[in-house]
Amino acid sequence: MPRRLVPVLVLLFALVAVACSGDDGGGDEATESTAPAATFAPPSDATPEDFSGRGPYAVGQIDLQLDPEHLVAVFYPVDPADVPADAQPYSYSGEDILDPTISALLPGSLSGEVAPADTWVGLPASDAGPFPTVLHSHGFSGNLRFGNQHNAAVASWGYVVAAVDHPERGLASIRDAFVAGNAEERERPDEYLDSDQLIAGLDLLAETNEQADSPIAGAVDTEQVAAEGHSAGGSASGTAAYDDRVDLWIGQAPGTPLEPDTDLDAFTEQVEDENGETRDQLDYDALLEATTPPDVPSMIIAAEGDTIVELDRVMQTYDWLNSPKRLAVIADSGHAVFVDPCVPIREEGGLGVFIESLGLDPEDVPLVELGENGCLPSDTDPVEVWGLIDHLTVAQLNQVFGIDTDVATASLDPDYLDETFPGLLQEIVTG
Repeated sequence: MPRRLVPVLVLLFALVAVACSGDDGGGDEATESTAPAATFAPPSDATPEDFSGRGPYAVGQIDLQLDPEHLVAVFYPVDPADVPADAQPYSYSGEDILDPTISALLPGSLSGEVAPADTWVGLPASDAGPFPTVLHSHGFSGNLRFGNQHNAAVASWGYVVAAVDHPERGLASIRDAFVAGNAEERERPDEYLDSDQLIAGLDLLAETNEQADSPIAGAVDTEQVAAEGHSAGGSASGTAAYDDRVDLWIGQAPGTPLEPDTDLDAFTEQVEDENGETRDQLDYDALLEATTPPDVPSMIIAAEGDTIVELDRVMQTYDWLNSPKRLAVIADSGHAVFVDPCVPIREEGGLGVFIESLGLDPEDVPLVELGENGCLPSDTDPVEVWGLIDHLTVAQLNQVFGIDTDVATASLDPDYLDETFPGLLQEIVTG
């Protein structure tokens, strides 16, 4: 790899939470499901609610230290009346997640501040809790900041959302491996490390909940827990769902969950890539045939045009899961629509435009397609898609956790979704 391409590759890795390597399914669209009617709850004639906007709570944010190398970003409900005039807004910038030398090269929209609406640093949590917990796992090359908009939105509806950092598959590790040029260093050392970190994050929340001087003291319900994640984080959160304390798995364009303690060597084969290099690849058919899915309800949110975790791979995972389960497919969008950087990437016309401004040919730079997937001007506006994702997530959480169950069920009715989010949903199936 030419040394001059390294900074660009690092940038692209940072801008996209891509899936684990080895997602090699075809591009067929999801087919009509013959699954039985929804088994989450019986049909409801209650008045549905739109969860795509902000909920009744303001949102507080704190970072917890899991250990010296791992942080957890926590978003939680705050009573709006308790937000003082001098409250500090929560935000992050490109320099917070990128090397400063890379951030300095970026257009302002890619390196500027990101501030989720009505989200404040360190305010006391609402005393209306305790609130159910959502563990969030970011994708490959991302970090705990990549899902801020979504996590804050979910928290505003009455949830404590904890985004756990996985630096072992984050930007710094990838940067160091590519600079070193050592392929072995790019391999994740432990396929179960990130799911273990999610469960450790749950333990930390339980401890912090008992600390009287914590802003979230008494606000965290660790008896009602969902695990959610994007891409590689979808796989990690699905693995965490095998823990007895987790009650629901939500996968955003997810990799396949791995049953804990499975010997992956038995399902690994060597394949040759387009460059003639040999690499290990999981035989997913054999793996799923030999393993048992987590015994929890689940929802997968996928994208029609995802070229990273393609729909036939998603359907393979969905078919493997136990009932009750739900699959929602976003129309005219792709893999990176779930992450915060998708909006500025689209505003800049895609990553290819930026690569050309550096005097490089996008076809010569790996990962441009991955970074743009779902974030081009020709794709559906990601802000509109985010509203749909937030709605599906909150409605599913409410349904499983028994929060206005009839309303949540009505809010997931396909006819209501088509009317409320016209053109955004290709299909939704339950089983």
